[in-house]
Amino acid sequence: MIKSILSMIKGILNEINELINSMFGILKSKRALLTTIMIVSWFIFGIKGIENGTDMGEFAAYFAALSPFIIGYIYGETKRPSGSPMENECCKK
Repeated sequence: MIKSILSMIKGILNEINELINSMFGILKSKRALLTTIMIVSWFIFGIKGIENGTDMGEFAAYFAALSPFIIGYIYGETKRPSGSPMENECCKK
């Protein structure tokens, strides 16, 4: 049952990704895709948290705890994209 639910969610996410790519074409980079996924998921989690009466202070701590990881990934991809060779200025001979 869980596999079918996960498969359905994956299909929905793929359809959403194709729709957004065909409409805007901005999600061809991993940074933009990750940013969009995180914004959408945080929005959904926020709505669900408000509906369930979750303490907003705890919710803010959750979002604040995840933000540095996302920001670090985006910064790292900006400085050295994952498809580029591992070249470091200090280590060149």
